[in-house]
Amino acid sequence: MRRKLYVRNLQLTGRTTYTISLPKEWVKSLRLNKGSKLYIEILSDGSLKIYASYRREKKSLSKEIFIEEDDLGSLIRRVIAAYLAGFSNLTLRFDPKDRELAMNVRRILESSILGFSVLKESRFSFTFYSVIDEESIDLRDAIFKLYEGVYYMMDDAIEGMDKRDAIVLKSVIDQDQLVDKLYLFVVKQITSILINPISVKEYGIETAAEAPYMFLAVKSMERIADHVSIISARSASLISEGQEIPDHLVDEFRNAKELFDESSKAFLNPDAELASKAAKVIDEAAKLMREEEFVESRFQIIVNSINRILGYSLDIAETAIDIQTIREAMRKLGHA
Repeated sequence: MRRKLYVRNLQLTGRTTYTISLPKEWVKSLRLNKGSKLYIEILSDGSLKIYASYRREKKSLSKEIFIEEDDLGSLIRRVIAAYLAGFSNLTLRFDPKDRELAMNVRRILESSILGFSVLKESRFSFTFYSVIDEESIDLRDAIFKLYEGVYYMMDDAIEGMDKRDAIVLKSVIDQDQLVDKLYLFVVKQITSILINPISVKEYGIETAAEAPYMFLAVKSMERIADHVSIISARSASLISEGQEIPDHLVDEFRNAKELFDESSKAFLNPDAELASKAAKVIDEAAKLMREEEFVESRFQIIVNSINRILGYSLDIAETAIDIQTIREAMRKLGHA
């Protein structure tokens, strides 16, 4: 709804109750009725903020996808797109001769998406239901769980490299699956906020204007997890071959973990000053890595991934600055 200005005369009802009429357009847009409960918040500048206090009944969205090709990747992308867009149940229809392909799609989706399970099945269809409501966990909590997942991956990877433990390193690769699930869940929440910005406070953030920056940050976290998996896989392979991983590489990875932690904390509780400090240190660390002497080709994959982790950590720090600046602008505009 675009911004509009309404003028109302203050009325006195009885001896002590002051009233004004609400814009009919606003009432209809929120589907309010007589008896609907409203919140009236007194802001620091003396203005009032009025918003609905209830959660609107959510409409259940359904979609059907027909398997007409044997491109597994394309099918997965189409289903995930429907999940992120808010379709709460999705039916995958197929010719019985394509059941094996459909089973592969099912296995991948149930292992990749949080709370997305087949609850109805026939010889020619699977119906997936999203059994976890995106509002069951507020956005900030979900993002914190995502951050924790990435941090623990990095911590375990460093331990595996330090102790030359290929088993620990391989377990890190398995942890990436949970991070991917949390990432998709958070993206679904952000999509819901942008589709229905009126419900933004139900997700635990201040304004829908923050949502795109949050997406950039969580995407960076997900990409960092991917690079931790790459480092772990390469390290496990080198250790299995009886090769040593240079201590300085492990130290650089440990430093990247600490910088990821600092930038993430600045983002989770938006702190522009802390984020600026982290960004400066990240720039210096990246510069030092670029100036390093020749790296043996067998370690180049690890070096490249550490560099990418630093770059994504810088992106996270920058989103913290962006979000705090947005909040400052909203306060000056009288929206907070």
